[in-house]
Amino acid sequence: MTLTPHLHVEGPSRLVAYDFGAHLAEWTVDGLPVVWLSGHARLDGSRPIRGGVPICFPWFADGPDGDLSPSHGVVRNTSWTSVEPQDGEVWAWRIAREDVAGSAGAVHVPGNFELRYAVAVAGSAQAPVLDLALRVHNPGDDELSVEVALHTYLHVGDVREITVLGLEEATYLDKVTGRVETQDGPVRLRGETDRVYDRSGPVVVEDRTTLRALHVVPRGAAQTVLWNPWADKAAQIEDLGEEEWLRFVCVETAARGERSLRLAPGESVEVGTRVGPTPIGTEAG
Repeated sequence: MTLTPHLHVEGPSRLVAYDFGAHLAEWTVDGLPVVWLSGHARLDGSRPIRGGVPICFPWFADGPDGDLSPSHGVVRNTSWTSVEPQDGEVWAWRIAREDVAGSAGAVHVPGNFELRYAVAVAGSAQAPVLDLALRVHNPGDDELSVEVALHTYLHVGDVREITVLGLEEATYLDKVTGRVETQDGPVRLRGETDRVYDRSGPVVVEDRTTLRALHVVPRGAAQTVLWNPWADKAAQIEDLGEEEWLRFVCVETAARGERSLRLAPGESVEVGTRVGPTPIGTEAG
């Protein structure tokens, strides 16, 4: 089976998405990718799509205790239902607990849930901004505790030549070493990077190769995850091509572990992110 893409062109923006995982796979501006997609991504529904913006829910990675599968939850392995876009949205989708019943990992879903996810392009034609919004609703009678992340893959010219601003002095869990650290100055990646920062403020990825800055503004979640597998680990990932690890960095809006979302019965919470490219040294629209 080949997944059917949704294509939207608006000014300099070109977006591609799939109902499978409600997955925004590509966003290019003036022909240059902003949201990165692997050239080896499986687009047949056999596995989650490598790149784009996977939606992690209701757990992140292997869950709070490291014992859940599939990795990053159940909704990125399931086709969502398209719903009517609103207020300038390009696309919108919905999924609920009954839609994942019987799928791998469904037994671990912690309670009743409904999700609505929307993709929009804001800003101006000269400075477009991607806006992603995931609304989490608890229709049940008990509190719902869930982990969530928008696992955004950003395109860069060479991950070894980027500087990440906005995480200075933030505490983070380094999942490579298992240690809790404090960020000293801007982030420059020098090897495998898998960090969960206890900060949810604007982040800027300055890319000296493309002379472009990518502005990431999260909302509704307390953490930022920074990830790149680097060469050795990337070689073990079958849907990454040779040296493709050089072309992306993941800057993820996340709520995991002790900072998971906790929703009272009937409560809704929106988790989102805005991404905008600009020339280095200028602000996003």
